[in-house]
Amino acid sequence: MKTIHANPGEKVFPYVLYHKRYYPIIPIIIEGRERTIIHALVDSGATISLFHASIADDAGMDLEDAEQVYLAGVGGYIKAYVKKRVRVSIEGLGRITIPIAFTEHIASDIAILGRQGFFEAFEITFREWEKKLIIKPRGT
Repeated sequence: MKTIHANPGEKVFPYVLYHKRYYPIIPIIIEGRERTIIHALVDSGATISLFHASIADDAGMDLEDAEQVYLAGVGGYIKAYVKKRVRVSIEGLGRITIPIAFTEHIASDIAILGRQGFFEAFEITFREWEKKLIIKPRGT
């Protein structure tokens, strides 16, 4: 995935071809006992980030202390386990701590990066006409 640099302090991510369409998908690192690189869809319609449970395993994170919840979506309710403080890092933008819900009921090849924590830390611009996502830390 090619990253284009624009103004200082901001990152421009070209949209990624996924299932014959282009989406705002970015690489992020989940920091547990292990560091795991995943690709996440930046989704302004998602309240919380939602990752497949196998990602927690890959990162060495224990879900036994996570809060069990039922999340509502277009397809109904799914059972998930929320870790309220997960460290993630984005190349060139640093580390943040966000809540993440882990579930078996999502495709394992893509994660959803929702608003809580993430959209609060960054200014995010979707440029659909250019198929680009621009992210910069708030206040820069």
